[in-house]
Parts: sequence; structure tokens; C-alpha cells
Amino acid sequence: HSALRVLIKSSDAQMFVDQLSRKSLANPCFYFDYVMDDQGRLVHVFWADATCRKNYAHFGELVSFDSTYNTNEYGMIFTPFTGVNHHKNSVLFGAAMLSNEKTESYIWLFHTFLKAMGGVAPKLIITDEPASIKLAIQDVFNTTVHRLCMWHILMKIVDKVGPTLK
Repeated sequence: HSALRVLIKSSDAQMFVDQLSRKSLANPCFYFDYVMDDQGRLVHVFWADATCRKNYAHFGELVSFDSTYNTNEYGMIFTPFTGVNHHKNSVLFGAAMLSNEKTESYIWLFHTFLKAMGGVAPKLIITDEPASIKLAIQDVFNTTVHRLCMWHILMKIVDKVGPTLK
């Protein structure tokens, strides 16, 4: 098993993009875009299938965007776009992997998300607190209200204001 990993390690990004291409050919409503560097490494990738896009068309006024997942062996940040449907269930609008948390990366991602969703920006977006996300939202979703996620605020409150408040 580890020999196979070593064998495909140098081409796994291309294999992933090829898989997304096959999905797009099989279903024209599947949307994806990506950026590779000059060494063939995946820098950014975004994808949304037909269900994601339909969910966004119906429930996309409020988007939760989370960039706190960084647990894969490639060191890429997994960033899902989610919302809530009329049954109060979470629904996926799309997902991405980014190689870094620079403002330019989020700008690329948010522009790509807009392309996938027919140019319709959410009315409200909830995120964690990196300044790079805030700047990208101001640039791309300039009419969207931006709020910070209460869970992230509560997790950091003791560090920010000390044990007295706790």
C-alpha cells in the first residue's frame, strides 16, 4: 500500500483533477476549477455538483464558510461552503482546498464560487476570523453582510479576555 502511495505521489494532483474532469463530462451541472503551479502541484481547487448548486439556488441567502480544516497530508485547507435548508438540515453548496490562507487565495475562491453559482452572491456569510477572509469578502462579496461564527468566538473568548469572564 505504501509503495502505491510513493508511486502516485508525484501525479496525485493530476489524478484528482482528471477525476473532476470526468465528473464534469458525465454531468454538465458539475462545476470545478483549479490552479496548479509550474511544478504541477495543486494550489487551489473548487468543486460543486448539481445538488450543491441547486441547494445554493434555493437556500444560498446565508452561507457558512469554514476554513479551519487543515488535517490532510498535503497541508491544504479544506473549505466547505454550507447552509441550512427548510428542514433545518445542513446542506453543502460547494467545497475547496487551498494551499494557503492569503487574501489572494480567498479572492480566487470567492470569484470561482460566484461563477459556479451564476454570479449570485449570498446575502449573509458567516466565517471564522482571519483578516484575509474579511478582505476577500469585501473585495468579492461587497454587498454581502459578513459576521463571525459564534462557535469560534466562544472557543477563543477565554484566551482573549482571560479567566475572569469565564
